[in-house]
This record gives sequence, C-alpha cells and structure tokens, in this order.
Amino acid sequence: MIKAERFIVGEIEANCYFVTDDEAKAAFLVDTGDYSYELEQRIREYGAEKVKYILLTHGHLDHIGYTAEMKKKMPWVQIVIGKEDAHFTNEDDFNLAWQFGMTIQHFDADILVEDGSELEFGMNKIKVISTPGHTKGGVCYLLGDCIFTGDTLFRGCIGRTDFPTGNKKEMASSLKKLAALDGDYKIYCGHDRATTLDFERKNNIYITREDLI
Repeated sequence: MIKAERFIVGEIEANCYFVTDDEAKAAFLVDTGDYSYELEQRIREYGAEKVKYILLTHGHLDHIGYTAEMKKKMPWVQIVIGKEDAHFTNEDDFNLAWQFGMTIQHFDADILVEDGSELEFGMNKIKVISTPGHTKGGVCYLLGDCIFTGDTLFRGCIGRTDFPTGNKKEMASSLKKLAALDGDYKIYCGHDRATTLDFERKNNIYITREDLI
C-alpha cells in the first residue's frame, strides 16, 4: 500500500512528501526544499536505507533547497528532476535563490526525466508527466492513484507563470493534460493541502477558463 506523508518545510511553507510502500519495503521523497526535524526522524524510523529516490517536481529553491544535504546523508539515493530544469540546481537566477536573497547548496541530479519516463519502485512504476508552465521542466509524478503535482496544480489554484521559463500557454496545456487523465487521483500539491483530480476538474476555474491563466 502506497502512503504519502506531508511535511511542511521552510519559510515559504512548501510540502515535502515521504512516500512509502510497506509491501516493497521502499520509500522516496518528493521536493526536499528545507530541513525538517520531524521528517528526518520519520526517515530514521522507517529506515533510511529503504529510501530510493528524491523526486523533484521542479527547480525552485523552496522545493530543492535541502536536496544536496539529503544526498550527503543518503548518498545512495538518486536525485530525479525534469530534463529542462536540470540547470536550476546550479543556477540561482533560475532557482530563485538570488531573487529571494537566499543561498542553497548546488548539486547535480542523477536522473533526468521527461514526459513518459518511468522509474522502478518496488512492484510498481512511477510515471512522469511533463507539465511545463510554472517552469519549463516542471513534471508531475504518478504512482498508483496518487499524483505529486508540485507547483503545477493546487487545490483551487495553479502555480505562477511569471518566473524564469514560466509560460501561460504551456501551463494551460499542462492543466488540460492532467484533466484528461482517465479516472480520479489523489493530488499531492507543492503547497497547501491535498485534493483530488475530480474536485479540481469540477471546481478549479483555471482548468475550465484558460483565459484566466
């Protein structure tokens, strides 16, 4: 059974997820944006050796800021990011550290993904959906009935498109792509609480009104 636990990290209050599959005895992290004592305790409790990936939905500092430190603590973990955002991890003009007057430890990802990429996880596969708009290389990760959407889709809202490499038309296309998926999914967002794809299809005005983006 897949379980996603949310930890709110950093000054910008981004969501970091600790995702576990007890049957496979495996885990991964999504968007390690900042330090969290509670998260690190949870990782130790579960077994750090079981953590396989750090999945990054995009390259902004509030989602990648603690990744280099996590890699030092768990060097076997593979860092994953969208191919078009790979340079964000080393360029502060793009990851927004410069704009916010902050610094992060730079790093290189181990795996670069694009639309349709798949990652092995236990008996399952994590599927990658390319969702540019907030950033050029923004991606969502789909596992079972869960989608980790980063800053593409929030409960009743969407991510900004006015940062470097953001694009309104691409955001509209990405939202259509998510809305067109078959069935319902639990949506684990980059900020704020979780939602469902059905709820967003019915209630998120940005999905139905492209002109508002």
